[in-house]
Amino acid sequence: MARFWLILSLVASLAVPTISFSAGLAPWELGMSKAEVGSLSEFGPYRTFSNGDLETFNGIYDGKKENVQFFFDANGLRRIGVYLYEGHDLNVARGVWRKAYDSLAKKFGKAETPDIKVASNNEPANSESLSIAASVNVDIAGKTQMAPVGQPKDMFVFSSFWRRGGAAPLISALSPMVSPIPCLC
Repeated sequence: MARFWLILSLVASLAVPTISFSAGLAPWELGMSKAEVGSLSEFGPYRTFSNGDLETFNGIYDGKKENVQFFFDANGLRRIGVYLYEGHDLNVARGVWRKAYDSLAKKFGKAETPDIKVASNNEPANSESLSIAASVNVDIAGKTQMAPVGQPKDMFVFSSFWRRGGAAPLISALSPMVSPIPCLC
């Protein structure tokens, strides 16, 4: 049986109540240059990807050190990703995705999951049942997404949970992604 490579990425939004910041994840803000991001040495060292994007394993999210990645375009920092889980256990990844869903719902209110259909005569689905449906959908269809209905003014927050093919399929979950408005993701 092929082993699955699981990645759960949590891109920090305004979901950390103890941190105050504009669009981004404190101390980083969307629009910063690579030099400005890298100059925040207390969160370094930073590694540069072959395409010029950056990452550090010393970013803080929800009080813990996490792998934070920074995606740039010609206008500066475009997206911030916080990678919370990497491994081979779909159940662990699903649990982290569920916590990400709960975090989004707590901060922004109801989150939509357009790839998951719930009968209108049923009670609203809870995050546990949605996470099970999301992992099944990823296994069958390859991708599931979610986004808070109530979005911040200056950025777009969303999540993707997907699988890429191959001999050992890569399963990834991205929850949530912070990008400026409009998001050309």
